[in-house]
Amino acid sequence: MKKLVWLLSAIIGLLLIVIIIKTIAFKSMQTDPGNISLPVFGDESADRLSRAISFPTISYEPGAPIDTAAFGGYHKFLSEAYPLLHSKLKKEIFSSFSLLYTWEGRNKSLKPVILMAHMDVVPAGETGSWTKPPFSGENDGTYIWGRGTLDDKAAMISILEAVEKLLSENYQPERTVYLAFGHDEEISGLKGAAVIAAALKERGVEAEFVIDEGYAVTIGMVPLIDKPVALIGTSEKGYLSVSMTVEMEGGHSAYPAAESAIIVLNRALKNIVDNPMKAKISRPVDDFIRYIGPEMPFYARAIFANKWLFKGVILKIYAGGSNSNALVRTTTAPTIFNAGFKDNVVPTKAEAVVNFRILPGETSNDVIEHLKKVIADNRVVIKELEGRKEPAPDSPINVPGFDVIHKTIRQVYPEALVAPTMMIAASDSRKYTGVSSNIYNFAPIMVTSEDLARTHGLNERNKIEDYKRGIGFFYQLIKNCDN
Repeated sequence: MKKLVWLLSAIIGLLLIVIIIKTIAFKSMQTDPGNISLPVFGDESADRLSRAISFPTISYEPGAPIDTAAFGGYHKFLSEAYPLLHSKLKKEIFSSFSLLYTWEGRNKSLKPVILMAHMDVVPAGETGSWTKPPFSGENDGTYIWGRGTLDDKAAMISILEAVEKLLSENYQPERTVYLAFGHDEEISGLKGAAVIAAALKERGVEAEFVIDEGYAVTIGMVPLIDKPVALIGTSEKGYLSVSMTVEMEGGHSAYPAAESAIIVLNRALKNIVDNPMKAKISRPVDDFIRYIGPEMPFYARAIFANKWLFKGVILKIYAGGSNSNALVRTTTAPTIFNAGFKDNVVPTKAEAVVNFRILPGETSNDVIEHLKKVIADNRVVIKELEGRKEPAPDSPINVPGFDVIHKTIRQVYPEALVAPTMMIAASDSRKYTGVSSNIYNFAPIMVTSEDLARTHGLNERNKIEDYKRGIGFFYQLIKNCDN
């Protein structure tokens, strides 16, 4: 018995030593930002963003009419606001409204970079509920208000401001820089980004990296981290919606059968919600852990540094919150349920729609097979709906493109930590997988959870000083690409 106790003690002691050693070796991945000097961007830069917001370049639904006056007016404004850019860069228009600018580099042997954003916005909703009119672009001295100030005209205008400034300094990049601005990102980007990307691919363009909207510099949004965290998306979840239909005999509600279409469908929905797909640590989330883990308090650092031992604990932590749960599993969300037409009639048909956001490493076919297994009832007819998107490929973080973005963020936002992670939402950038395998999602805006709620909601706004720093990010990013 003493030998057994001694052996267990020795094993525990050895285990603790290994945990401590691995925790100590779990070093920070943050680069030294060094000292840089950025230009001062004045009130005129804020004025141009305000003006850009005033054009209601709204995407409604696929196939809906386009407000040609709004998009045309926006194009005219861009030509007038950025004269150097429009005189020195090649401009192309795709599908009537999407824009591609080519800034030729001096060294043709270097791969180009692609800076992306989109000019369209979602509808404003109940305009009367806004504090400031949604297309006023009002500048109150602290914020610029309006639809697009966060998603995504701020990024587009920031890129243009940075390029115009560099041109005014007679700067010419070593490598070619493409500026790609789609007009229909909010409704899938099929006529904008997809067409531009196809044209670049046909021309044989192979980009060093692509950067598009997605994540931002987040404030108070990463647990156990007091500093701002700049998140860089390196992959995007997939998208799948399915309809589930049950048809059975109905009848009078006074003498109902033991089962009905509603009951069977409701049971199926409960089964798929109660039995989600298995939680996993995908490569993008593993990269996130590697970057953010060393910045956490010691006890948390010990857990993340020893994933080999605490993987189950880590998954349980992530699965405990709705936002973090989305990082470790394919999520399930019933969104539509239709059945019945009269209170005293048992309906013969019940239908529901369920949306899934697919984890990298899994596919839509995996989701369908999981559904069939969990429901286990042939009366439930499953049909895939249009709009399926498989998860985007993982972009590597051990390449120059990621290093340049990381370095630039640390230079412009030295108070922030940097971490790669997985995008929960979708962006136009996934259309560019045939042009580059290094696609990253980061917009230089600073956001809290409250700000994120504004992006497609009411009272969208951008702090003027934060917006100006965003211009500085693109200014420095372009220069860093030549180093």
